[in-house]
Amino acid sequence: MRARPTPRSDLAMLVRIDRGSVWRAVPMRRGIAVLAIGPGLVGLAGALRWDQVTILPGLVASGGALLFGINAWTLEGRGVLWRESLPVAAATVFAARAWVLLEFLLVASGAALLLAVLRAGVPTAAQLAAVGCAWLVVLLQVVSAALRWSARSPYSVDLRSARATPAPPSAMVGYSARLAVTTTLTSMVFSGLARVDAWSLSLLVAAPLAGWSVARLLRTRDGWVDPGRRAQVVMTVAG
Repeated sequence: MRARPTPRSDLAMLVRIDRGSVWRAVPMRRGIAVLAIGPGLVGLAGALRWDQVTILPGLVASGGALLFGINAWTLEGRGVLWRESLPVAAATVFAARAWVLLEFLLVASGAALLLAVLRAGVPTAAQLAAVGCAWLVVLLQVVSAALRWSARSPYSVDLRSARATPAPPSAMVGYSARLAVTTTLTSMVFSGLARVDAWSLSLLVAAPLAGWSVARLLRTRDGWVDPGRRAQVVMTVAG
């Protein structure tokens, strides 16, 4: 079997490594299958309307973040020490991890949405815009929050076990509640917008919400670039 060509950039190489770390893990594959298929089948069986479908992306993305995203730097365990020895900019490492987390959540929520809308009928422009904007906004909210918590409160966890959780039970409850509240409120806003015959309203509401999440993500990246803060995270998750 021929080896795959070497990526042309540091970011592409790191994304390949991070992607492999996620998809090789059995708990991750099982988790994403449950998250993608379970809610999607419920939506399909319940014949959800387009304005009701807006709740699914936030639900699935929140669950996906709880698989590893809220403690994203613990994926490699002690291997993170080797990662830190690579001659790669810290901002590039952060960008790769953020992209792979977004990719993971995008696959899970996209599969759930695809199943749920099979019986929803043909959408109007307003409904389609509302669902698409809700999907984008909650994904950015979850990725931003997960990486912020990963840098602020890292834990040393072995995620190779099928029963492993990325944080202690008390922390998991708190993370779950905060993600659920944020994404549910966002989904309800876009559910209401799906009933208004003006697709541009969804774009107007989504723009500041998405921008705020991106700004918080960039601030988290700036913290990760700081050598002292990064060393604390790395030593904690590798402990």
